[in-house]
Order: sequence, then structure tokens, then C-alpha cells
Amino acid sequence: MSTKLSFREALEQLGEPKESSPKQSGSPVRLNLTLEDIKQPVSFARFLKAQGMSLRKAHETLDRLAARETVAVELYADDAGTLISELSDLGVKACPIVPPQINARQVRERLGLSQAEFALRFGLELDTVQNWEQGRYRPDPAARLLLGIIDRDPKLVDSVLAKRTATDG
Repeated sequence: MSTKLSFREALEQLGEPKESSPKQSGSPVRLNLTLEDIKQPVSFARFLKAQGMSLRKAHETLDRLAARETVAVELYADDAGTLISELSDLGVKACPIVPPQINARQVRERLGLSQAEFALRFGLELDTVQNWEQGRYRPDPAARLLLGIIDRDPKLVDSVLAKRTATDG
């Protein structure tokens, strides 16, 4: 018979009550987590649970970190800086996930393109580009991410679009 405790049993032995729905106090903070050196995985899991994550999700997060994956999580905290510091103390590097705040007109003008050329080159609707620039609509988070990538590396977007077009047609 094995004397090895399950993850749940280890938490219960440390005085953790059986899993109930996670509490969510504070504001949601989205982070990318990467493994540095977790010395006490049970303490890390308890911390995640205290920040609004279910025990099952905490265990999955630990498994993925152990496999050297970057794991995106949403935790709840009153102060993101304190949360990041506490995660670091537990052996996990945390980087905030923040979609860029970017001005579509500035990106387009930096590339020296007209609205029509910009829309055509990057697979956007001309009306959408015009609405962003005239302030009728704000780009959603995915569009802001795309604009940020276009701003940093327009050739990357060109190459992705060219490959997709080549395989489609």
C-alpha cells in the first residue's frame, strides 16, 4: 500500500478544508506564470486557491509549470504588485497580461500607408480602420494585440498572411 498522499490529502492534512467554490475578493489580475523554483508546491497551490482558483485548476497549473509551460491565469487580488511579489516568493515568475493601448492612426502613419492600403495589407476592413481612427469604435483587445504586433513587426504579419493565402488558394 502506498504511503504517498494525494495532492488533496496533503492540503487537507495542512488544515485546508475540503474544496468549496473559490472566493474571489479583489480585482481580477491576468498573469503569465513561469516556473522558477517552487520549493513548496502545496503552499503554492494553497496560495492559488486563496486567490480564487479551484483546487483542480491549481493542480493543473502546477503540472503545466512543472512541464516548463507558460501558464495564463486569472487571479483575484487587491494589488497586482503585491500578488506578483508573493508569487515570486513562492518560486513562480508572474508577468501581467495587458493588451497594448495603441492608436491605429499612429501605427498606420508610421508605416506610411493610406487607410485603404493599411486595411488591405493587414486583412482588415476599411470601414473598421476608418471607425477606429475617427473614434466611432475602439479596437477590442484582440484588435489591439494585432495592432501592437503590426507596430512592432509588420513583416511578421505579412509573412503569416502570405502563408495563409498561399495554402488557401
